[in-house]
Amino acid sequence: MVSDRNLVRNVIIICAILALMYFAWLIVDVLLMVFASILLSIVFHSLAVPFSRVTRMPLRYAVFPVAVLLVGAIGTVLYLFGSTLQAQVIELMQGLPTAWEGLKERLHLEGLGLDLIQRAESVAPSGITILSGFTSNVFEALVGAFLVLVGGIYFALEPTLYRDLLLKLWPENKREDISRVLHSITGDLLAFLKAQFIAMLVVGVLAYIGLSIIGVPSALALALFACLAEFVPLIGPIISAIPALLIALTLGLDTALWTLLVFIVVQQSESNVITPLLQERMVSLPPAVTLFAVVVFGSIFGVMGIILATPLTVLTFSAIRNHPR
Repeated sequence: MVSDRNLVRNVIIICAILALMYFAWLIVDVLLMVFASILLSIVFHSLAVPFSRVTRMPLRYAVFPVAVLLVGAIGTVLYLFGSTLQAQVIELMQGLPTAWEGLKERLHLEGLGLDLIQRAESVAPSGITILSGFTSNVFEALVGAFLVLVGGIYFALEPTLYRDLLLKLWPENKREDISRVLHSITGDLLAFLKAQFIAMLVVGVLAYIGLSIIGVPSALALALFACLAEFVPLIGPIISAIPALLIALTLGLDTALWTLLVFIVVQQSESNVITPLLQERMVSLPPAVTLFAVVVFGSIFGVMGIILATPLTVLTFSAIRNHPR
């Protein structure tokens, strides 16, 4: 009888775990947004600490003005450079079809890839379908960004409250060890975000300088894209180089080769100079692990998985490394 009761209890536990896993899978997008909010709250909280020291404002109340100042600073930059960015993005979008036609002509003259291009054009979605999907995706992205921003502020206002709620999931005798693990994970994520921000900034500046020197149109827009794409390691830099190369092809093969050289130099500088200097203060992830993490998380979770692949991997490595013995 006792063994039957244990069997029934184990079956119920297994069913409950499977049900929770299924429920988590249904709300995986929400969970990813929560994780993004936590990352943003770490940024807000880290900036609120020096702000609180300077203004002598309580740390809890310093988060909101820091968030307002950060969002305001980003908005001011976009406002000041908005006209330039808008003009260059429009120029970029207008130049891409011309570059594509030029590429088709080059391939046609050389007898390479024409059939492949025609097949790609035949299966490509119509302009109306692209516009409809793009509008829907932009709206969803704006709503998601707003929720992440608000969630990040709430998490940063009372991090102790949410940490204590999370600790209640463990037995009381384990909570001290888990608290230390959470503290270590937070520190590793903060170090990763600082290093990533510096790397993105350097890549953007170097790309803008290089593209401006060789005279590639829309240099600022292309550099901004390279800066943002740097957040996704290995894959992002490759994707960011494609529009620049297509634009450069409109100016000639020599310009395209110089553009390719610029991106190679920028990425080599980031990989061999910047990243090694920053890795002393962050979790060092093997390149193979980073690459397959992007592939795995992207395959499972889509675009959000690709964007958050590296911080999710940092979280996993940090949790394993700091797990109580």
